[in-house]
Amino acid sequence: MSEAFSQSLAGYKPLSPRHAAILKSWRDHSDKGEQSVLWQSLERAAANHGLPAPRATDFIDVVLGCTMQAARLNDHSEYVLDRFEKLKQEIVGIVKDAERPLGLWRDLQRFEEALRQMESSDYPTEQPAGGRNDLNGSRDRKLFVQRMFRYLKGTCGEYLAEEVTVMVNVIFPTGKTTDGRTVRDWLKEISPPAV
Repeated sequence: MSEAFSQSLAGYKPLSPRHAAILKSWRDHSDKGEQSVLWQSLERAAANHGLPAPRATDFIDVVLGCTMQAARLNDHSEYVLDRFEKLKQEIVGIVKDAERPLGLWRDLQRFEEALRQMESSDYPTEQPAGGRNDLNGSRDRKLFVQRMFRYLKGTCGEYLAEEVTVMVNVIFPTGKTTDGRTVRDWLKEISPPAV
């Protein structure tokens, strides 16, 4: 199956120039042996938890999706929160102008779809995506790491900190690497404490 992953990575067609650059870095940085070890770790973790291994193309899709820049996600969150505030104002007006309970109920129902869309499209955090500080692009790296952790935990049953450390340094090939300790610290911010 690891050969299939290498083939999927080699043949993957990017949808944007940014994704093309990320894929080039991924292909150039890692040889087939390294790709194989990463993929085998995912397969092994999933099997240990009785889960099916992700499809190679799905995994590549997720990795590329996790590279969304923190600033873009934060801008989107601000937009969603602004829309929510405007919707609340509109709801308050409808409540104030209501004359009959059934009419109010009918008028409020039309907000359900918009509220559900807002809930599902906002980034779920109390602080900016990737954290408040951005030292040498660390916000994007941190966001990538935390999104990969969430994906791997849900898909493979484990966070796979060593594999995520390799991935962040492959996907973001800058002069400064992100060490395993930093990656584990970022994991602590999103994982529940051990009981």
